[in-house]
Amino acid sequence: MTDHPDTPRGARGGRARTLIAGTLAGILALTFLALIAACGGDTAPPPDTSTTGSSAPADSPSGGALTAAEEEWLAEKGALQVGAFSDYPPFAFVDEDGAPAGMAVDYWDLLAERLGVEIVVTPVLFDEQLEGLKDGRFDTLQGIFPLPEREQWFAFSQPYFTIDTRIFVAAGHDDVTTLEGLEGLKVAVVKGDSGQQIADDAGLTTLVVEGYPEAVKAVASGAAQAMILDEMVADYYINEFDLADSVKAAGGDPVASGDMTLPVRKDDTVLLGILDKGISMVGDSEFEGIYERWTSR
Repeated sequence: MTDHPDTPRGARGGRARTLIAGTLAGILALTFLALIAACGGDTAPPPDTSTTGSSAPADSPSGGALTAAEEEWLAEKGALQVGAFSDYPPFAFVDEDGAPAGMAVDYWDLLAERLGVEIVVTPVLFDEQLEGLKDGRFDTLQGIFPLPEREQWFAFSQPYFTIDTRIFVAAGHDDVTTLEGLEGLKVAVVKGDSGQQIADDAGLTTLVVEGYPEAVKAVASGAAQAMILDEMVADYYINEFDLADSVKAAGGDPVASGDMTLPVRKDDTVLLGILDKGISMVGDSEFEGIYERWTSR
């Protein structure tokens, strides 16, 4: 990607699919199994939404064309303002040239191309994404979980990707496998992230940080003894910072699995319908190509 955050971009789109993100070392294996079994895991949609086992060709549009009213709405709107992650690799982040990059960026390029709309992608910290969508700075975001506590402000598209959230612990706390095991420990969480809500609901003591790399570094440095973080992102930073000996995934099951959706403000019903159609306009093989491009590095 060479586009900078304030440069309008064309885009491309996709059908709902859920490939559960595991550790980076196991992602390709999971993808292979998903192709064999035509299923993405416990929270995945029925098999007819996967690449194999679908009665329709993998790349055939299935969501229907935009209505005249929807096309007119987009024409009057102009470029869609899309809030993006600045530090959530490989899903979305800012590369060394200062440009937005990652799976979600490529996916949004597909969405915009299929919908025939320009987008302006602006990477910011996660909490600023939520605030920007609330106050109208952004029309939508690259993807968030449709948590109940967010429903008072936002409506959510159909899901297009699923990510596991796990407990990660510092060396010496290998006995921790559940949220209950985190009692008495300081748990790093990202402000506004679903991990913060999970920790708060469990009554845990938290260290709230602004970004995802800061959470990983907090555990490595001893500022926190654990963190609750989306697995794909935590694995990326643990490998990036060479922290495999000091920060590890806790045993046991994920504490949550979240569906990535495209949010809009609750009154933006026309845009919500447009985004749902956009998600349905791209074949699964296109999304899998994006997925493999970013997870095989």
